[in-house]
Amino acid sequence: MPGLAQHALTTPHSGIRRMADLAAQAESPIVLVGGDPNFTTPRHIIDSAAEAARGGATGYTAAAGIAPLREAIAEKVRNRNGIKAGPENVCVTTGGCGGLFTSMLILLEPGDEVLVPDPGWSNYPAIVHTLSSTPVPYPLDARAGFALDPDAIEPLVSARTRAMIINSPSNPTGAVESADRLAAALEIARRHDLWLISDECYDELVFDGGHVSTATLGDSDRVITIFTFSKSYAMTGWRIGYAVGLAAVIEQLAMHQEPVVTSASTISQHGAWAALRGPQDCVEEMRNAYMDRRHIAAAELERLAVAYVRPRGGFFVMADISETGLDSWTFARRLLAEENVAVVPGAAFGARGEGYVRISLAAAPENVETGTRLLAQFVDRLRVRPGAAQAAAPS
Repeated sequence: MPGLAQHALTTPHSGIRRMADLAAQAESPIVLVGGDPNFTTPRHIIDSAAEAARGGATGYTAAAGIAPLREAIAEKVRNRNGIKAGPENVCVTTGGCGGLFTSMLILLEPGDEVLVPDPGWSNYPAIVHTLSSTPVPYPLDARAGFALDPDAIEPLVSARTRAMIINSPSNPTGAVESADRLAAALEIARRHDLWLISDECYDELVFDGGHVSTATLGDSDRVITIFTFSKSYAMTGWRIGYAVGLAAVIEQLAMHQEPVVTSASTISQHGAWAALRGPQDCVEEMRNAYMDRRHIAAAELERLAVAYVRPRGGFFVMADISETGLDSWTFARRLLAEENVAVVPGAAFGARGEGYVRISLAAAPENVETGTRLLAQFVDRLRVRPGAAQAAAPS
């Protein structure tokens, strides 16, 4: 039969999925891998979507989404994120991933370069590669909890650089960027005439301090901001998100969804409308639950002095396993094989994630506690103790 496209076959695929697949082969593992909340979507959202479907909302919608939802989103980003927006600045997308993909589809020419965070979400380089462009990793500042380091970004800008991706709160690190660092990155984008894609999919899940939307810091016409309902409302399976930006850009983004997905799911859009218009206590309850799980994981790691990056948002913890002397993939595979605990190797998020593993707080609290305890004990057993190498050497 005819061969498959070689370019597609060389796409870098997700290490998160790879570890999830390995965990699926184990017997009753403790899985601290994914970004899928263990909460069920709040009942009022489900009921509203079902009622809309029973009422006939089962056909196509406009490419940019139904008008009531776009109006509700515009109100949300004005009131909660501080972004000046009307419905014309909003395109409803198939999750945050769909917003990222279509944004880059309309921005990139083949051969362009995109600056992506390292460590950063593995789908960034995958999307860039799929669009025949080149991801260029920029280092996050490990000394400052993997915060954005503007001074490390500018030397990486070349004549082929077209865009920069910023993610705050961050997956995988949990870093929440300050206004000063975001403004400095935006100034680099202005100076070099770059687009800035601001991935703010965890904007409602901030534990310490406040969340700053990059588009509020000036020169917002060059910023496309990506949001999702997946994390804040436990709606991952609904595949519903949104992009916010300059009206002319959003118009093109909506048009270019058509050959890929036509539009976001109609039923999901009605659920998303209910999420924004309904009670918001569910968001606070889930955020508080993730904060409690952060405390649980931190206590288990600190008990055996395992270093970690304290997340200020999102629902992941990066634990330092460098003392074991193992690379992160070897560590993760052995942890699964020997302790039946699944986590994601830090190297799955870029070269600068090596030496860490990512623990998901989206699992049930008892699994977070037990899994993190077993991980910490495993690190402690494997630690390269001072003098151990000399003692093992032949006399």
